[in-house]
Amino acid sequence: MTTRPGATARVVRPRAQIFSQTRLVAAALILPIFAAMFWFAIPRGTWPRVIIALAFVVVVYTAGSLLLRGVSIRISHDGLIERGFFVHDNRIPAKRIATALVLEVYRGATTETNRQLFLLDSSGELLMRMRGEFWTNDDIEMVAEAFDVPVQRRADPVTSAKLRAELPDLIYWFERWPWVGGLAIAGAISLMALVLIALMSPASLVVS
Repeated sequence: MTTRPGATARVVRPRAQIFSQTRLVAAALILPIFAAMFWFAIPRGTWPRVIIALAFVVVVYTAGSLLLRGVSIRISHDGLIERGFFVHDNRIPAKRIATALVLEVYRGATTETNRQLFLLDSSGELLMRMRGEFWTNDDIEMVAEAFDVPVQRRADPVTSAKLRAELPDLIYWFERWPWVGGLAIAGAISLMALVLIALMSPASLVVS
């Protein structure tokens, strides 16, 4: 397939608000927790552990921010190059793109929707996905219309449950099995609680 006029040599990036929102969420989570940890750790003499833990969290956050800033989709005359958070330079030849599917998906129990784009090959296999939480509608539409392929649109928005039921192969594993994601979050919270308890426990200076 060939690109349509005006669609070559374009690069789209995630919503600009994501970066500011990420900083606000990180600050809201990290600062109160570590402030409380220092409050309890200083009298117990375990504050060096808290500093090490804080440094580790800052390094992880910085690495994640750099990865997020590298996310992009490059449209060229012969296809797309997707640079994702975990995927580096996923090349999608234009000749493989057979269909663009555009859906409006409800946000949870609200009436608001997010636009989503699925690029499919001739066998229905997913080549690339764009979600409205991360990409603007204009960017989604630009990618959907970039190539001379049919653009299928659902007339009515769909729920997440309907998306799981009708298109399970096109969504992420944690969307197919939401309860697994819930268990993973609960496990992460439990692990964090154990780490916090260990960091604030008095250090043993006696070597047996």
